[in-house]
Amino acid sequence: MKKFLMAAAPIALLGACSGGGGSEGLQAGEWEMTTTMTEIEMPGMPEEMVAQMREQMGEQTDTSTRCITEEEAADPGASLFAPEDASEDCDFTNSTVEGGVINVSGTCEAPGGQEGSATMSIEGTYTATTMEAELSVAVEGGPMEMTMSGTMEAERTGDCPADG
Repeated sequence: MKKFLMAAAPIALLGACSGGGGSEGLQAGEWEMTTTMTEIEMPGMPEEMVAQMREQMGEQTDTSTRCITEEEAADPGASLFAPEDASEDCDFTNSTVEGGVINVSGTCEAPGGQEGSATMSIEGTYTATTMEAELSVAVEGGPMEMTMSGTMEAERTGDCPADG
């Protein structure tokens, strides 16, 4: 379950760097994204355990890069809102990224036959070269239920590397 919890935030976060639309649209290229989880709630868990999780989450800022191709920038789809290895287990009921507004929500099943799912939402704004968003993830149906929220900032850092 810990693996699933660690995957839930990146599932939501990877999507935030892949939008398009608007008058200028999103620029293809390499994007750097920084995500910080700011809140965590775990109903039914001892407060000491929740406090420890909050402390660990508060110390973790995740920075990653992703190459967005010309095709993805021109016609972003829901598959961009989840890692490649999880996309078949995700259902995005809303993946609107247009007019400078990001509004994405969906549910991903736990990987590897585990019980549970993660329901996520990303709401924010973007320009051709930057993004800012608030995100939330609710993990349900497994051995541990929780909700998390955080922020994401992304910026285009240049062209994609020639090797990928």
